Amino acid sequence: MKSPIVYCNCTHATIIPERVKGEVLERLRESGTAVEVVSDLCERAARRDAILRRIAAAPTPQIIACHPRAVRWLFAVAGAPLPQDGVEFFNMRMQGAKAILEGLDLPKQAARRRAKPTSRLPLPAKKSGEWIPWFPVIDYDRCKNCLQCLQFCLFGVYAEDAEGKVRVVHPDKCKTGCPACARLCPEAAIIFPKYSEGPIAGDDRLPAKAGAAAPVDFSSLAGLDLKEAMRRREAILRTHRKDSHE
Repeated sequence: MKSPIVYCNCTHATIIPERVKGEVLERLRESGTAVEVVSDLCERAARRDAILRRIAAAPTPQIIACHPRAVRWLFAVAGAPLPQDGVEFFNMRMQGAKAILEGLDLPKQAARRRAKPTSRLPLPAKKSGEWIPWFPVIDYDRCKNCLQCLQFCLFGVYAEDAEGKVRVVHPDKCKTGCPACARLCPEAAIIFPKYSEGPIAGDDRLPAKAGAAAPVDFSSLAGLDLKEAMRRREAILRTHRKDSHE
């Protein structure tokens, strides 16, 4: 059975160069190759869409999206963990269209099919008023379960499971554009796939001080109204940033 090709359009963000997305998608269209075009993997992961389980169960899937670490943990949060081996990732954030297409070996396929017209792949578009899937995913290869993110978050994004392990349970409650819990994580284990850059976005780098920061006590936020809790949280964060740079 041939490896399935999955293409993420990242409809809800502009983190991937449009020219790279456009060139890759156009070549996929021309090749006549069967492709699963996903409007936005983050959105599908938040909704625990069955399509992710189907992709994860397929033999040696080829996934064209963003940072592999972010993609892997998006599938995990959706309850569709990818196998450790056999998945081929293509990173449109870091790779140009040429490198991706050569890795897929599409030029030969396109040459064989050039004489035969093919149907166009649909290009998903963002709908007006649609929810923006901005939320964290946890890299459990790094996470030490200090529960700092759970104590910090005011919006109920995190919770403990029956075994006491922190989980992302309400991605839709996350504050759009806010990566504060990821900045605070001492292990750089929290990923926001739509963030602009660095470990928070899901690249493989480890910050110089990862693992060295002491947990921050957020117990003083309990029982406060949201506005006051946010004010005090910002004060705690400012103190934490100052201490970490001394």
